[in-house]
Order: sequence, then C-alpha cells, then structure tokens
Amino acid sequence: DWIMKIGYGPSFVIKGLFLVLFICCLAECHSKREWRSRTIYQLLTDRFARTDGSTQPCANLSRYCGGTYRGIIANLDYIADMGFDAIWISPVVENSKDGYHGYWATNFFKLNPYFGTEEDFKLLIKECHKRNIWVMVDVVANHVSPVSRKENYSSIMQFNETSHYHTFCPLPTSFINNQRKVEDCWLWDLPDLNQSVPFVKETLINWISNLVSKYDIDGLRIDTVNYVPKPFWKEFCRAAGVFAIGEITEPRYDYQAGYQRVMASVLNYMLYYKLVDVFIKNGSMKTLKTHYKMIQKYFPDPTVLGNFVDNHDQPRMLSQVKDVNKWKSALILTVLHTGIPIVYAGGEQGFNGSNDPKNREPMWTKMDQESKLYKFVATVVNLRKALKSWNLKPIDHFYSDDCYIYSLGDILVALTNKNSDVDAQLVDHPFRPGNKLCNILSPDDCITVDETSSIIIELRKGEPKIYAVIKS
Repeated sequence: DWIMKIGYGPSFVIKGLFLVLFICCLAECHSKREWRSRTIYQLLTDRFARTDGSTQPCANLSRYCGGTYRGIIANLDYIADMGFDAIWISPVVENSKDGYHGYWATNFFKLNPYFGTEEDFKLLIKECHKRNIWVMVDVVANHVSPVSRKENYSSIMQFNETSHYHTFCPLPTSFINNQRKVEDCWLWDLPDLNQSVPFVKETLINWISNLVSKYDIDGLRIDTVNYVPKPFWKEFCRAAGVFAIGEITEPRYDYQAGYQRVMASVLNYMLYYKLVDVFIKNGSMKTLKTHYKMIQKYFPDPTVLGNFVDNHDQPRMLSQVKDVNKWKSALILTVLHTGIPIVYAGGEQGFNGSNDPKNREPMWTKMDQESKLYKFVATVVNLRKALKSWNLKPIDHFYSDDCYIYSLGDILVALTNKNSDVDAQLVDHPFRPGNKLCNILSPDDCITVDETSSIIIELRKGEPKIYAVIKS
C-alpha cells in the first residue's frame, strides 16, 4: 500500500547444444538483461519444507532432514508474497549418503530421490512458472562425491575411472600465482574432475544441455567456478544456453571479473566482504564507495552481479552481530543498489546459524508471514520492483565512517553501521524545497525540504531509512 501511495505503480554434444538452443528459441530463454530485473530467494531443497507439512525439528543438520520439491510447491506463496520472482534451489542430481546439500554427485543423469520424483521436479518448475517465478538450479562440474577408498571410483556412475580425475594434491593456501594448482588439486576430499579429458568434458557438456532442456530450467548457479579452467566454462555455459552465475569466493576484483568473460555473472563476494567489514567489524562505510568504483572499473557488467548478505556457506550475519538494524541495512544495499539481489531463506525470520551446518536451518520451524522481518523484506523487495531500480543508477550524496546516503530515482536511502544516533545534513539531493518526504519503513517519520534545499537526516539507534516524496 505504501508503495502505491508514493506513486510507483563431439556429435552428440553438438546435437545436444543445438537442441537446447532450439528449445530456448521456443521457450524464450531468459537473457542476462531479463535476469537483471529478478529478485532471487535462495533455499536448500532439503531444508525448506516437507511433503507432509510436518514441522518437527531436524535431529541432525549434517544429514537429510526431509525437505522436498512437493514441500516447496506447497509454500510457493510464502515466497511470492515477499515479492520474489526467482528461486535458487539445491543441485538436483543423485548424491551419496548424507549429500543433503547436493554437492556430492554419484550419478549426473539421475535425480536425487530424497527430494522427490522426476514428476515432482517437473511439477515444481511448472508451478513456479505459473506464478512467474523463474527457477535457478545449482550445479557442480568441478568434483564428485567423496569415495570410500582412494582411487576407487566405482560408485560414481559416469566417471568411474582414475583417468577421469586429477591426481590428488592439496589446494594451495594462497590462490595468488597458484591458479594451475587451484584447478588441478582437490577441494578437501572431493575427487577433482579433469575437464581436459575429452570424455569428462563431453559428458559434462552433454549433461548440462540435457538437464536444462528437459526440465525447462531458467538459470544456473555454478559451484566452485575458479577450480576449473575458464575455456571449459565458456563451452559449458554455451551448451546450457541460460543465464549462469558462478561462485568464486576470492575477494580480488580483477580475479573475479575475469570469470564474467566466460559466463554471465558471478556472486558478489567482493560486496559480501565489505558488508562484513562495515556491519560486523564496524569498519568505515567509505569502503563501500571504493567497492562501487572497483566493480565499475573491472567488471564488464556489474549490474548482474549476485548480491547477498547471507548464504549456506557463510555464517549468517546475525550469528556475528545481534543488531537487526545492521542486517536490515546490509540487505537494503543488496536489494536497492547495483546488482541482482539474492536473499537466503531464513533471513526474513531472523535465523542466526553460524558455520555450516548450523546456518542451514530447517525453514519449517518458523515461517511466520506476520513477523516484522518478513514484512521488512517484502517492503524492500517490492519497492525494487515498483521502482524498476535495475534501470536506475545510484547517486551518492553523503559518505562518512558511520553513514552512507544515496538516491535511487526518487528515493533517498540513509544507512549507518552505528547503533547510536547519527545525523547528516544534505543540500545535494533529488528533491525540491517544500517536498514532504516520508520514510517507507516507518510512514510517520516525515521531514520537509526547507527553502534552502536543506534536509537533516536523523538515524536513531542504527535504523535504516528510505525516504520518498509523498504525492498530493
């Protein structure tokens, strides 16, 4: 209602590639430009909802807890009511025992039965598309499941020979000047696929082409991207034929940007580390200004970077800082600034799990659509859609160690990383003398631009504010 009030209404591989491209022409595969307008809700399939709707806690977060595709279907309105129009789900392929997360593949051409049947998976995508929700599937092409005995790969259906893998070596402690080892060595005890072997490369490319085309998948999140040579990803993403966003946890801008030249986008770990510095470690908010300059300098298209505060691999922010206002401010930056927002399930309920697996809590223990944080997320996500903010360029108006104020179209966003009172006086802003501005997050909080075009922004106890002109 508030948003309305302010007025924002080899041959088989080649055949597979042609097949997916043909289907994309029929189904209108969504372009990078189209994905820019989406807001993504990330969920772990095993942790979102059970088929029978039961809400009993999970006895062991390191094992399967019972979430299914049918469970997601039954709760799609919970997601849609916050304004999300895309979901990112766990890898769908068959995994080894306890591979609830999906990253321990044993058979790339079979679906994980713990999550449901093939018909269940097809129905999930169908029901999502009925609601204009796009489906992004997590995929892994770097490694497979741990094996019970060294170099015994009989349990891995497609890749059951030693020649399909790199010889074991531990990853280097530093990735700088060690890229060859990063690509050839193993992540923990996970057998590292050798994509330079023709059979491995062709099988993976055939798999992704078939997966996308068979199930009408809209996009991909690609795991462990920098552990695989770039030329492989270029062919892999071409065969997929859909928008792909890659995971690289390195903080270096130039290093990350190199991967946007072989796939559409990457997760914005650069911003994530800045959010940690600013809101958890109380570092200067001026570092945000540096971040936005750096992504413009290095990235071919920073507008499609995947922004996030939390995910399933990192401790939740609220496990490290108890001030909810800091989480809110960080979320606003991910949703109402440059990039594609990704919100990890549970943030809207104040979940505060620390390291894996504690940060992979079952959602069914709390799915309160009346909670303050659920409504906050819904407000911010729907504001992004109402503004069509992906078409707007954020303009900075004020930076200090403890305050950042910027405008986005006709709104003014004011944030602080202090839980004390912070004031800022502005004369540089997009409003006119006499304009009455009210805070979308607290509608009774209003200010008026004086005759000198001055406004004073008062942030109390760390609260974020989003001001908009009230139209008469």
